[in-house]
Amino acid sequence: HCSNRTICSRYLLTILKSLPMDDFTLNTKLIRSHYNRNAAQLANLDFIWQELAERVISRLDYIKLSPNKILDCGSGLGFDRGLLVNKFPQAKIIELDIALDILKLHNSPKKGLLTKIFQTSNQRSLICGDAKFLPIANTSVEFLYANLLLPFIDDVPAFIREARRVLSLGGAFCLSGLGVDSFKELRALGLTTYRFPDMHDIGDMLIDAGFSNPVVDTEYITLDYDDLTTMINDIQLVGCGAANNPQNKVKRNTWLDLQSKKHLPQKLTLEIFVAHGWKDQHKLDLPAGHSIINFKK
Repeated sequence: HCSNRTICSRYLLTILKSLPMDDFTLNTKLIRSHYNRNAAQLANLDFIWQELAERVISRLDYIKLSPNKILDCGSGLGFDRGLLVNKFPQAKIIELDIALDILKLHNSPKKGLLTKIFQTSNQRSLICGDAKFLPIANTSVEFLYANLLLPFIDDVPAFIREARRVLSLGGAFCLSGLGVDSFKELRALGLTTYRFPDMHDIGDMLIDAGFSNPVVDTEYITLDYDDLTTMINDIQLVGCGAANNPQNKVKRNTWLDLQSKKHLPQKLTLEIFVAHGWKDQHKLDLPAGHSIINFKK
């Protein structure tokens, strides 16, 4: 019962608050607040989480691993846990997430169907913490796993250095994130999206941190939506790169175009990159401007 202008304004306000932008820095505090506030609703996107979990875990079929301790960074609702337990039944899995309310869902007496499906008999080891400052001892885990965590990290090199610190010598890692082609349909609509990193940049960061022979590959997932409004709502709920309230001006023609398409079917592309590798040598971190000099007898 609102005028067209009111409908258009409210609809575009929702879009602007939901989209990740390229003119701001990710804010860890706002990301934590966003996920604590929306923890109970995230299970509505179980089809996305489960699909991504299965695809990333499948990469481990090509890596020979027998870890005793696994650190799952950004464990979220725990869709990856069941798959990790099946693949490494002997390993203790530590689940770390920045949102305490998400971790509380694992111990809730009123567990939903999804939780019951993915729950195992193993006792859960849950930690609330920031992945850039892992509350984990040096060289204490054999495998570090982080599925779709990188889009929520405001300092990726810092996280990669932390990952190397907690890994034991000979330990392995598996990281995944969103690549540069993600959300390209939104850019085609005239909206600005957060600029996700190129997978080659991730590879360079891993090498700079001291990992040997990291492998980074990519694949694409296309999601089909019945309408633009549902797609925007899902992006807002996921919140990757979108925890801030961006200040972005949208031209009137773009507003009208979005309004005309809000009930039309839409596609959304996700470029998923997966990186894995090993920590097989010690690395000495020196202050800037210092270097190692080797003397031969």
